[in-house]
Amino acid sequence: MPNLFRALAFGVLLLAQTGRGMGQQPAVAAGGVTGLDLQTQLEKGLLARRPVEFDYIEQIVALVDSGDLPREMVTTTFVWARKQPTRPLQYFQFALATRARKLPVVLPDLRKQAVGISSNGGQHGVTAP
Repeated sequence: MPNLFRALAFGVLLLAQTGRGMGQQPAVAAGGVTGLDLQTQLEKGLLARRPVEFDYIEQIVALVDSGDLPREMVTTTFVWARKQPTRPLQYFQFALATRARKLPVVLPDLRKQAVGISSNGGQHGVTAP
């Protein structure tokens, strides 16, 4: 009886392993995850927390949905930004802006995102009025 149980367990394990190699779903192949839409993936994966960050992601998703911004560019930038040690959303924003410069697309203005811009206009050591 123990040999039968062991053989059955081995068979289930083998079946599970061969099922994994059947090929990746398109979202995974493009660097994303399965079971999530692009907006949720970006919000959760890039750790969005402020309303302005959610608005930025919504605008990016709208550009992807309209076909103006390639989904592959967004997902590969997303994967790269997730690997950064801190602030994945900010890395994503600047990297996507840099990569999209060659495209005829207008991305959301980062100056309206309060990313890396101090309240006194970037003048360090000067107090804002």
